[in-house]
Amino acid sequence: MREALRLAALIALMAVSAWSSADDIVVGAVNIVAADNGGRVLSASSEALERGKVIREWRKENLIDGKRVEGAIVPADSYGWATETPPSARSPHWVVFAFAQDKPHLIGAVRVDPRTNDPEIIGRWIRNFRVEISVTTSEGPWESVGSFEVISHPTPQMFTLATPVLARYVRLVVTSCQGARAVARLSVGEFEVYEALLGDDELTRIIVSLEQELGRLRQFALGQGAALAGAAGDVPAYADSLLASARGGAVVAASSEATDAGSTTGGAAPKALEQWRAANLIDGFVAAPDVEPEIPSFGWSSDAAPTETAPEWVIFQLPTETPTVIDAAAVDTRTRDPWGMMRGAKEIEVLTSIEGQDGPWKSLGRWELAAEPGPRVLRFPPAEARWVRLNVHSSYGSDRYVQLGEFGVYRLTPQQDPLGGVVLECENVLHNLKLYKEGALQPPPPTQP
Repeated sequence: MREALRLAALIALMAVSAWSSADDIVVGAVNIVAADNGGRVLSASSEALERGKVIREWRKENLIDGKRVEGAIVPADSYGWATETPPSARSPHWVVFAFAQDKPHLIGAVRVDPRTNDPEIIGRWIRNFRVEISVTTSEGPWESVGSFEVISHPTPQMFTLATPVLARYVRLVVTSCQGARAVARLSVGEFEVYEALLGDDELTRIIVSLEQELGRLRQFALGQGAALAGAAGDVPAYADSLLASARGGAVVAASSEATDAGSTTGGAAPKALEQWRAANLIDGFVAAPDVEPEIPSFGWSSDAAPTETAPEWVIFQLPTETPTVIDAAAVDTRTRDPWGMMRGAKEIEVLTSIEGQDGPWKSLGRWELAAEPGPRVLRFPPAEARWVRLNVHSSYGSDRYVQLGEFGVYRLTPQQDPLGGVVLECENVLHNLKLYKEGALQPPPPTQP
């Protein structure tokens, strides 16, 4: 096996040398080490621990799960990879990756996303690293194929190898962090590997070029979106929410609803209090302790306290039969309860599904609400949804239940978000181009007369 791989490596290098012009070497568009593409993380020098156990939000596997920290948007279960100690040139930290079915690939570039849940200012993000490859075993021997430096900027960064190289296993070796002073640990967001495509396939070039431009457009659109994230005065009308009950939106499930346990008679189960039903979250009425409501709608109150492992939740269904694109949500913590903020939601998460009310769920972000009653707008990259799930992971003090006034989701107008639609259209074009290249969109054979 080793001799066969060495021979394959020699043939690949001969092929590379035959293409003397750099223009003939194109970096592919697919991250071949991504978990979704069969990639695996085999081992690492270190992982962050808590009470002797690996912290799942900082596992090495998070490097290839495709979940990214983007500004205030933090995936609930994936902050990136973190170590127990900082790296150095003499004692670097490393992670070993394998491709699907341990097959070798001719690689031409890697991309590093330094962003993690560690704030950039404390200097734990990756700085200097090298890429090593092995064509034999996941334990080496290792050959260094490039050393690089990540700039101190919160954006994914691409690094092209000087010469494409055949690799069966890839090792990311980090030798320093961004912090000039000693830091407690190293953290890295995502690591990606891309193939070197040899030839002059014009369609491949178009796909790669479009993918690169789309990446830049996504980053710019995200930056614009962060700038547009509004305060209370910018909250859209709850009646305009795509989940509003007046528009056909509905609550299809909830973890619990407040009950009047004292009214139970004859052993019957206590009934949910109408004024605290989950459906009140989308009725468009905002309650306040000092204002008599028009209808008995105080907001939603659970019948149990949320925890990190067992959050309280509500699942909503959009009124359309096809997925709808959303890119913002609004939450209002005001309720009828005068002690509302002691019982108000603190940490929340928004998730979507296009398959069913039982998921699978895609997390759009996690936020901490202010300890004062009022509305807030939450922004996230555009996502398709037929069902929306609101998870509440903690409250501001109550050990009995949690409360929330209103909740809505929106697709911002082109005037507010001119780039969102462009990004989606480019993604659709790119997806179809790839399908066409793979033969999936070839026209059907002509029918016989």
